[in-house]
Amino acid sequence: MSYGLKLLALSLLKAWGLFAMGLFLIFYFKNGAVKVALDSLISYGSIFAFSVIAFAIIYYYFKNWKYITMPYSLKLITQPKDENRETAVFVDKFIFFNRFTNILYFRNKNAIDLKLYQDKKDEIMHFLGFHNKSIEIDIKPLYRKWVKIELYELPNSFNFEIRKLKKGYLYYGLSSKGDYYISLENQTSMITVAESGSGKSNLLNLLLYSIFFNYGLGTNEDSNISSTVLIDLKGNELSLYKYKGTQFIDNIEEVATIFTELKEVMYNRYKEMQINGDKLYKGKPIYVVIDEVGTIGTYHDKKLRDSIFNDMIELFQKGRACKIIFLIFAQKCDSTNIPSNVLTNIQSRILMKTDSEFNTNSMIGTKEQIQNITHIDVANFNKGRAIIKDGISSQISLIQVPYVSEEQHRQTVQHFSYHLKT
Repeated sequence: MSYGLKLLALSLLKAWGLFAMGLFLIFYFKNGAVKVALDSLISYGSIFAFSVIAFAIIYYYFKNWKYITMPYSLKLITQPKDENRETAVFVDKFIFFNRFTNILYFRNKNAIDLKLYQDKKDEIMHFLGFHNKSIEIDIKPLYRKWVKIELYELPNSFNFEIRKLKKGYLYYGLSSKGDYYISLENQTSMITVAESGSGKSNLLNLLLYSIFFNYGLGTNEDSNISSTVLIDLKGNELSLYKYKGTQFIDNIEEVATIFTELKEVMYNRYKEMQINGDKLYKGKPIYVVIDEVGTIGTYHDKKLRDSIFNDMIELFQKGRACKIIFLIFAQKCDSTNIPSNVLTNIQSRILMKTDSEFNTNSMIGTKEQIQNITHIDVANFNKGRAIIKDGISSQISLIQVPYVSEEQHRQTVQHFSYHLKT
């Protein structure tokens, strides 16, 4: 409080001093007399102007009080490393709040300590009163001595709307920038890791909706996708999608067979690319969706299991260029469920709620790296909250996956079956 009042007093004195000096010089040069200039400063008009300035400054401080006092309250201080100025410290200063973009700007005379802001993210959230709200903050450096704090609201839950699906894109949900899409051209093979009850099934079905929406009317001319392979060894999640251009597999022997066939398709596409001099296959993509990949990793026949994973590695390494894209879902990503050499060849990653540090470290990074993305621990994520790492740009985003009720899921599956039923 005292620090804020001190800043307010200094701002008033500085503004009044500059205004008085400017006014004095104007009257002095106009009338050529010091006494006349001084008398003009205490006129009713000048007093009114001083009052307006005071009101504007006090209103500014009142409206931005918590932002102005935050650097001092949270000790956001940079001490210069110059040996001759060891005792000098600089408190970060609030510059302004852009209410159109919801971005706060702070500056330090010496340099901004970005790590200090990252480490105090929870304290910043609490100080600003956002700790009990569905609000996230994104802290980024700006220029050499500035930092910007972007405030954005990411709902804890929202319902899926079929109108959000777009031709040429896969729809993932909502991010700080709005609806989150990845184009079919930029989609790479991806793995999603999450514990039961995290909303993983919602994401799985959401991506399948996007895939089948891109089938259009189901004709070859109208479809953006060549075909889709659905692998579910538990046999209960993906069996509803019995559409044209779709193959459903629920036993591991057929998985080995289809991977052999996909490798043949891959080789043929590579030959076509070599003939045409293309680096990326110009035809339509094939999507391979695997639910609970751990059922392959824990299968008793080691020879068959290793053969499947070896094929997967080759398909991951060469698949994107020839547009064979895998979307894999798992509860765990340890070596028991999926070999590490398979995991390292998967470009895109999604992490949802999990209490496993191994899952977190393998998918996105350490706890400190997660704190740079969200102030909420991954183990405490609400249903549908996810961190996604783009396989091409490596950009990491926090998203919320929409909720799909059982009734809505049934209706959506029926909706696609009108055009895509076999």
